[in-house]
Amino acid sequence: MSEEWKFLKPIFNYEEVTKLRETLNKIVIGSGSTVEPSKLNIIKQSDWITIPTESRDHFSEEDEIKLLQAVLQHENQEIVAIAFEPLKAFPLAFVFPATAETIAEFNHECGHFWFALYAGEPDWVIICTKLDFLMITGKHSFVSQFLGYEIQPAFADFYELALSYSDDDPEKKSLLQVYNLLSREYPKINPGEIIQLLPVS
Repeated sequence: MSEEWKFLKPIFNYEEVTKLRETLNKIVIGSGSTVEPSKLNIIKQSDWITIPTESRDHFSEEDEIKLLQAVLQHENQEIVAIAFEPLKAFPLAFVFPATAETIAEFNHECGHFWFALYAGEPDWVIICTKLDFLMITGKHSFVSQFLGYEIQPAFADFYELALSYSDDDPEKKSLLQVYNLLSREYPKINPGEIIQLLPVS
């Protein structure tokens, strides 16, 4: 492990990164065989929900605590982080134990990049975007525990966030599209069907 990383374990082996990405692609896919922020697609899973929530540079200190509690409550001991955008001179994946120190280091080192976090098969996925929001997808119990409150208030808060942007800000259109698709269209589709959240249509 590089001395640059105190707790995180960066993955540099291409085959290992590809294997980790293939697991993620069961839930989240991009263009071709890669995952890219320019084309964000979610594959609906049985009994899963997907909720967007406001974030700045990924996780607040409170979010870090809630993430750790939710991960451990659902018996995940290890977290995988996959880069969600092309990066140069920076690891494309990390694997790290679910501890307060590792989550804090991930947030500090990767807070300016698109990343996807997951654990297990995946058992849940969190998309950390650079558009001032996170997207959490998983069973209701995991999502609501991470959020700290129920689903409808989360959607209402996200809608207010989208409206807070000026009409000429392209991010407003992106957030409103994510809100509309996840709150109205996603519940209607069947497991295995794909919903394209980005780019803005």
